[in-house]
Amino acid sequence: MRRRRTRGLRACAGMVLAAAFAAPALPATAAPGGEPGGAPGEVPRTEWVSVSPEGAGGNGHSTDPAISDDGRVLAFESQATNLLPGGAPPGNVHYRTSPDGPLRRVTVPGETTSSPALSGNGRHLSFGSYSTETARSSLHLMDLRTGRTERLDPDLPGTWTASYGTAPLSADGRYLAFAARPAAQPQGTCRIYVLDRRTGRSQRVSRPEGEARNTLRCEQMSMSADGRKIAYQEGYTGPADDDRSDILVHDRTTGRTVQADVTRDGSPVADRSAVGPAISDDGSAVLFNSMAENLVDEEDTNGWWNVFVRDLSSGETRRLDGHEPTDTVVSDDLTADGSKVLLNMATTPGLSPKGLYLHDVRTGEETLLSPGADGKGVGVGTALISGDGATVAFSSYYPGLVPEDTNLIGDVFVRPVA
Repeated sequence: MRRRRTRGLRACAGMVLAAAFAAPALPATAAPGGEPGGAPGEVPRTEWVSVSPEGAGGNGHSTDPAISDDGRVLAFESQATNLLPGGAPPGNVHYRTSPDGPLRRVTVPGETTSSPALSGNGRHLSFGSYSTETARSSLHLMDLRTGRTERLDPDLPGTWTASYGTAPLSADGRYLAFAARPAAQPQGTCRIYVLDRRTGRSQRVSRPEGEARNTLRCEQMSMSADGRKIAYQEGYTGPADDDRSDILVHDRTTGRTVQADVTRDGSPVADRSAVGPAISDDGSAVLFNSMAENLVDEEDTNGWWNVFVRDLSSGETRRLDGHEPTDTVVSDDLTADGSKVLLNMATTPGLSPKGLYLHDVRTGEETLLSPGADGKGVGVGTALISGDGATVAFSSYYPGLVPEDTNLIGDVFVRPVA
């Protein structure tokens, strides 16, 4: 799987929304927990992953899960110091290579690690590191089979260097997408490149400066399983305060770039920003989140964030709404063929969470993936689905997903879809 990203709603106004979905309110009633799966016909159960060897909750926030195509390999970022025997310093990526395997920590001496992404086959883990001593960010790749970690220093023009942010991988780990910035402007203009690890060559996929707007943000990106298509955010400073970014898809084979958040008439001028791109593994569909009101014919009834899915072959865009006309809906991921989408719902106004659902785009059928003991949805943050569509990984600050979780701290969970 190409995951991922950019945690979709951590840019623009989406930062506020993501916090509202993830942050705890009143404690929820405890829910059955334990290992995912079980005997045929058994009710799916939610597994609490970010726990100590003794089964206690983490003493710091755990967020940003990444998951392999078969759902067996999992990685996440954590500030907790008690997830490993003997403890560990805060601010590091943790991973496990099988559901019954131990948690391990990614280690770069003298640096903290963050922003994990996994190749679909679960072998390769990309992550970023930061050194407080040198104030330098670096990009790394770890082979989970051999344990070897390499610091990536792609050959780029001028003073451009690989920058912070999640670096998505192709399914086999050959291709890696990353953001780059000029050394003199680490917070300024950025570009997106794809590194072919077999040849060592880097190809620019974001638009040239003459064609792009003033690209201040581009670290949100997603890659198809074969590494051919890259969906990414192109951020800029106008033309209005509420329109600060678009979602573009670049085809590395044809060289063509198309905009996903176009209006119902095909114009590239949406009336609101679009963030959080995720492209399907087969490259047929891209989803994004936007408050735009002119992308589809249907009336916008909530005046807030909605999920949109665009068929890249037909050019058709669909908006996926919540259970009530005023519900707010956001998403981080979709299945390999784009037929199902994870929907994170909340009421509007108030942003009271309704839970995480798997929505079938064709039939409208839904499955609640974050139930509490009373059967109602518990709020979650970032959520990703495995390439085979059988397992979902998500973070949540809410108690009640498993009976032992009462710490009101961000945790990572895994749950079978059915």
